[in-house]
Amino acid sequence: MKLRRFLAPDARSALEQIRRELGPDAVVVTSRKAPGGVEFMAGRYDELEGGRQETAAQETSVSERQTEDGGLVWRELARLRALLANQLAGFAWSAEKRRHPVRVHVLQKMLAAGFSPRLARHLAAGLPRRYSAEQADAWMRQVLIRNLRTATAEDMPGMRPGVWALVGPTGHGKTTTLAKLAARAALRHGPEKVALVSVDAYRIGAQAQLEAYARMMGVDFLGLDDAGRLGEALAGLKAKTCVMVDSAGFAPGDERFSMQMAALGQAGATCLLTLAASAQGSLAERFMQGTPSFAGAIITKLDEGGLCGAVLDCLMRYRLELSCLSTGQRVPEDMHAANAGYVIDRALRARDSGSFVMREEDWAAYAGLEAEQDALKRSA
Repeated sequence: MKLRRFLAPDARSALEQIRRELGPDAVVVTSRKAPGGVEFMAGRYDELEGGRQETAAQETSVSERQTEDGGLVWRELARLRALLANQLAGFAWSAEKRRHPVRVHVLQKMLAAGFSPRLARHLAAGLPRRYSAEQADAWMRQVLIRNLRTATAEDMPGMRPGVWALVGPTGHGKTTTLAKLAARAALRHGPEKVALVSVDAYRIGAQAQLEAYARMMGVDFLGLDDAGRLGEALAGLKAKTCVMVDSAGFAPGDERFSMQMAALGQAGATCLLTLAASAQGSLAERFMQGTPSFAGAIITKLDEGGLCGAVLDCLMRYRLELSCLSTGQRVPEDMHAANAGYVIDRALRARDSGSFVMREEDWAAYAGLEAEQDALKRSA
């Protein structure tokens, strides 16, 4: 591959000159500062291809050795192309920030709140022109609120007759949240019309904890060692207006999770996905993607901080209704009806702290790394 030397006052001018003279298959091999600007050494991919074709006509042993060497060269060139993509993406980010500072402001704010890059890019692209940062914030807030489905206070679990089951991973507050909802149901229907049932035979102390809550509220409690017995147990609770079921915490890919969901469905329970506000987006997505039978979702532990944008992002994408919010440990005071404005405001105000903050100088580097990884995948 023949290399050519390019001199320019800055990196952007050099890269534009390289693309103009060598075309889209140009590869930058080296770059360094030079008097009056920067110096780039670059060549073309197709020149390397011609060299490879000539090599194929030589003797077998030489051909095999050079084919191996050519493979190494191609891998090195793929790496160099990825580095070039990194540089170009960094330049593009800086240029985008100069041309559309408010659009970049929206993108950064969404990502900082924990929303997915896909949703952040979608909103940033749809931002009306000539908006100030303040107008963009108000517009972004309204768009997010409109796309988050929420239940009314009267539709909260336990306010109407039925069998309600909380489902989700271990440690996300299902048992405490169920106690709060049961306390509200007891106030609405009377303690004698409410029952608490636990099918969590895996977590040590889970049933004892829920039974203690039941005694404090004066409601009946039933502990089962298998969700498959729930239908039979409910037959003995027909006099109850509201039955609240605490389930065992499993990962969405666990076979026991599928069996538990099937048993809850056969028993006629309304299943609600229960996730902590700071749950990872990948976890929330796995639950929502693989379990279409959820009637709604509950966000817990809002008082513990963290970024709740990922959970809200998944709720919007999968059109799953937000049923209610849990904001603390008090029973039942810290249980609230879903309020889209409140939870969106909380998400947009939240910020990571310490070493996990994306600082101003990190954004261009982040954009470059993303482009570099994409280029490597395409070259593989």
